[in-house]
Amino acid sequence: MKLLSVILSLLVAQTVSAQTMPWTFVPVRKDIFGQPGSFINLPNSKVCEIIIMPDSSFEFQVRPHVSCLTWLDYKGTWRREKDTLFFGDHYEVKESGVKATYKRDSMQSFRFSFKTDRNEQLSNRDIKIRYIYDFFSELQDVDKMFTLNPDNTLEIPFKNIPNLNKLASIEIKYQLNGTEERYGYLTQNKIANIKKGDLPNIIDVEFVHKPQKEIVYRTIKGVMQQGTLAIVSSTKTKSMFPDYQPDIELEETYELSK
Repeated sequence: MKLLSVILSLLVAQTVSAQTMPWTFVPVRKDIFGQPGSFINLPNSKVCEIIIMPDSSFEFQVRPHVSCLTWLDYKGTWRREKDTLFFGDHYEVKESGVKATYKRDSMQSFRFSFKTDRNEQLSNRDIKIRYIYDFFSELQDVDKMFTLNPDNTLEIPFKNIPNLNKLASIEIKYQLNGTEERYGYLTQNKIANIKKGDLPNIIDVEFVHKPQKEIVYRTIKGVMQQGTLAIVSSTKTKSMFPDYQPDIELEETYELSK
C-alpha cells in the first residue's frame, strides 16, 4: 500500500509538470464516522470532482443529487509551486441599478419617490411592483402595475396590499428607456423572501443609468502529496459592490481517481 502511494505521488508530480491528459481528483472516501474507509461521503453541495487539464486550465464540478438544475461548474487556470497548486478564477460583480433609502412614519401607506442619478425626467409612467411574501408563509407573490404621479411619486395604502403581515419585501421593475430595464428588491434584509420585520413605509428610489462593474479574483490553494490533494485555503478580492456569487465549497482532501 505504501509503495502504491509513492507511485501515485510520483505520477501526479510528473503529470502536473508534464501533463498530457486530464487528471481527476475526487473526495477521499470516508466511513460513516468520517474516517478513511469504504463508504463515500453523503451527497452535498461541495466540489465532487477536480479536473486538472494539461493546458493549465481546471474545472471544479458540483453535482448535488437534488436536481441537475443545482449543478455548478467552476473553471479557471492553475499553476504550481513545488508541491502547492494555485487554482484561480474570476467573475464580475455589478453595482445595483436600483438604490433605495428608507424612513418610517405612522402613516398607513407605502410612499415611494423615484428619480435617476442624473436627476432626469422620468418619461415612462408605468412601474411593475411585486409583493414578495415570507417563504414560510407559502403564499404566492403578487404582481401589480401602477402609474407614477406627475411628481414621480407613488402611494399604496396598506389596506390594498394582500397579506400585509406576511410581506417580506417589494420588487420593482421599471423600463428606464427603450433598452434599459431597472429592477431590484426594496428590503433591509439579506434575503428578499425572509421576513425579519416590517418594511419601512417611506422609500426613496434612485435609478442608476450606468451601473459600474468590478472583477473579483478568487484563489484556492492545495498541497499535493502521495496522490492526495489537501485544500489549504480559499481567498478572494473584496468588492465595493454586493457580491452574491456563492462561495466554492470544498472537501478537506481529494485523491487521484484510479
